[in-house]
Amino acid sequence: MKIIFILCQIIATAVALQAAEPTASKLLDRVISHPGCYSQVYNAITTTEDVPYRALELTNFAGASFSKANIIQIKKNRNLLIKALRTRLLAINFTRKEQPPTKDLKPEENFDGDAYGSDPKSLNPLLLELISQLHAIAALPELLIVEQQLMLGIAKTQANAEASPPAVAGWFVSSTRDLDENETTAARDHRTKLFHARVAQRDLVILMARLLRENKSPAYLKTSLEAAYAKGLKKHAASYPPHSVGEPIPLGKHGIEYTIDPITNALRVPGVFITIPYTRESRDEIRTAAIQWITQHP
Repeated sequence: MKIIFILCQIIATAVALQAAEPTASKLLDRVISHPGCYSQVYNAITTTEDVPYRALELTNFAGASFSKANIIQIKKNRNLLIKALRTRLLAINFTRKEQPPTKDLKPEENFDGDAYGSDPKSLNPLLLELISQLHAIAALPELLIVEQQLMLGIAKTQANAEASPPAVAGWFVSSTRDLDENETTAARDHRTKLFHARVAQRDLVILMARLLRENKSPAYLKTSLEAAYAKGLKKHAASYPPHSVGEPIPLGKHGIEYTIDPITNALRVPGVFITIPYTRESRDEIRTAAIQWITQHP
């Protein structure tokens, strides 16, 4: 019944979302196509074939991030952008071929990176990062639908080798699987696309978890994913004396190097990723927590 309620909610608000200002849609296209800040990626992200969670971290888009000027525009147009994002999520077509964006000829910040963004009509990391930066928990209904569609597409491809994998863009993550010299180019391309779709699905789950966590959702805080994250965070924090878990950061140590996690009170060092095995059960827990949030916050 809860699923039916959520679907009815989405149908009822679809017309309203279509009424988002055209300027917001254009801004969305622009910041995804030309995020404005680029840096060289020296260490490519690699992961095993089962694609574990990167805790509460999203995978980055090949060294691209939003420039200072774009962030100002994003924050200034937050409400309109969230409406545009929710509409855009519902319009994603996983059978659509990616349309690579044009090169950013005038990037605001470029640190030897390739000045390209992503296809704004696709599911891509920059789109998810924008949702995260806007703290757009209102987009949970649409994220649930997109994640379910992606899961169905992945399952269809795994069951039928002739089926095309769901099309996603911008997940430059490599598998640690050994290369098979006898594998054909077509088979390798098919396997890589399916692998990237699975990476994208993990990021969708993590994005929903991040939105729920920052709003201290009681249902989310009881999930196995949060328990595993808290355990890993505390274990890592213990290796950074003299900052004991739960104690304030000493004067002079504040800044980008250290933060205190608001849920566990553990010391957190940016750039350190806690790997958590993916399971269907943990994914379902996050979806259940998201549905509960939506029903309690219509």
